[in-house]
Amino acid sequence: MNKGNKSPVTAILTGAGLRGREVYGEYALKNPDKLKFVAVADPNTDRRRAFQDSHNIPNNLAFESWDTLFSSKNGRLADAAFICTQDNLHYRPALAALKSGYHLVLEKPISPSLDECREIAATAKKEHRKIQVCHVLRFTGFWQKIKELVDSGHIGRVIHYDHSENVSYWHFGHSYVRGNYKNESSSSPFILAKSCHDLDLMYWIIGNKSLSVQSMGDLTHYRPANAPSGSPERCTDRCPESETCPWYAPRMYLTGEPLLRIGLHAPSVTTRFLAHFALNHRRALSILSRFNKRLQGILNWNQFPATVITTDLSHEGKMKALREGPYGRCIYKSGNDVLDHQISTYKFPGGITGTLTLHGLSELEGREIRIFGSKGVIRGYFRYNGEQITLTDFLYTKPRVVYKAGMSMGGHGGGDFGLMESFVKVMRDEIDFHEAGADIDNALEAHYMAFAAENARTGQQEVSLDKYR
Repeated sequence: MNKGNKSPVTAILTGAGLRGREVYGEYALKNPDKLKFVAVADPNTDRRRAFQDSHNIPNNLAFESWDTLFSSKNGRLADAAFICTQDNLHYRPALAALKSGYHLVLEKPISPSLDECREIAATAKKEHRKIQVCHVLRFTGFWQKIKELVDSGHIGRVIHYDHSENVSYWHFGHSYVRGNYKNESSSSPFILAKSCHDLDLMYWIIGNKSLSVQSMGDLTHYRPANAPSGSPERCTDRCPESETCPWYAPRMYLTGEPLLRIGLHAPSVTTRFLAHFALNHRRALSILSRFNKRLQGILNWNQFPATVITTDLSHEGKMKALREGPYGRCIYKSGNDVLDHQISTYKFPGGITGTLTLHGLSELEGREIRIFGSKGVIRGYFRYNGEQITLTDFLYTKPRVVYKAGMSMGGHGGGDFGLMESFVKVMRDEIDFHEAGADIDNALEAHYMAFAAENARTGQQEVSLDKYR
C-alpha cells in the first residue's frame, strides 16, 4: 500500500479463536475504515461461521484449512495475513502466506522451535515481506511511560531491572493447566508462551542485548499428588471440594466469579459496588437482567474465559463443554506438564542485571516492575485492577506518582488495539516498519532470551546468548 492511501487494509485470518476473533476481528469491526477481513480459515465450523457472520465473509472465502486458503488457485486475496493458530501451528501457514505474497501479523510466540523462528524471519527477508509480531505491551501507555522515564535519565544509569509476571490462579488454571498451553510438546515452554512479552520489554527498556542467563523452576502445585482426597476426575462429578476449591470449573465458566472478584479491587467505587452486587445478590440481578442485556451477560457469564470453551454460551451449552471437554477436568488431574513457577536472571553489557519472575499462583493478574538506577528508582504495577508508576529520586524521599490508569479487563491495557493502529500505519507507509518496534528482528531477541533460559534451566548452567544470534 502507498502512503496517503486511506482505504482499509485488507486481511485474511487463519485461526478464528480468542485472539483472532475477539481481538483483531473486534478491532476491524470497530474500525472498518482501517482494517477489513475478507477471508477466514478455521477447522472449527462454529468459530469459522461466527467470524464469517460478523465480517460478512461469503462461503467461498471461508476455508476449513489454511493450506486451502493459501493454494495457488485462490491467488492473493488481501494485503496481509493474520496467523492466529496455536503456537505449534504457526510455522507452515506463516511460510505459505509469505510465499503467497502476504505481509504478516503473527501471534507470539513466533514458533516453539528456534529453527522455525529463524526460517520464518529468513523467508520474510527473501520475499521482501513485513512481519509484525504481536508483542503488544510495547504499545501500552504504561510501558511507553516506563521506557520514556528510563531513556530520559531520571534514575541515572540502570543497574538492575526486576520484572515479575504474576499469572492469576484462575488464568493459569484455564490456560496452562486445562487449556491449550498445558503441555510443552503441543504448545511452548511456559517462559516462551507467556513471557516473550516480558522479555521483549526487558530488552527494549534496557536498550541492549543480553549476554547470558541462568534459570530455575518447577511444576510444584498443579499436580495429582495435591488433589484433595476423594476428588473426581471432573468438577461436574459432584466434587466434595466444590465450595472450597478456587479452581472449581462451573464457578469460573458459568458465573465468571473469579473475574467479578477482580472488580472488588478496582479503583472505581462504582465498579466495586457492581462487582459486589453481582457476586452477592444474584436473585436481584436475575430480576434486573430481564430489562438489560448487559446484566444478562453477567448473570450467565458470556465473556472470556467462557467464550474459549464453547460457542454455545447458554447454561446448557457451557455445562456440556465442562462435562465433555478439558476445561471441566479437576485442576490437579488435567495431564499438564508446564512449569508453574520460574526465575531467570540475565546479564547485560555494562554490568546490568535483569530478573524475570514468572508464576501461576497470583491473586491478581498483572505485572510488577522495579528498575534500580544510579540516581533513583522506578516502581510500577500493571494489572487488571489498575496501573501506576512511581518515581523516586535519591535526593528526595517522597515517591512521585508519574502515571496512573484505571481498571482494564482486557486488551492488554490498550496494547492490542495499539498494535493494530501501528500495523495499519506501517501498511500505509505512514511510519517506518522497523521504527514500529514489533518487527520480527526485534521480536527474535526476546525469543532467543526465552529459549536460552529454558536451556539454562534444564541444563542447570549459565547459557550464553551468542549462539542463538
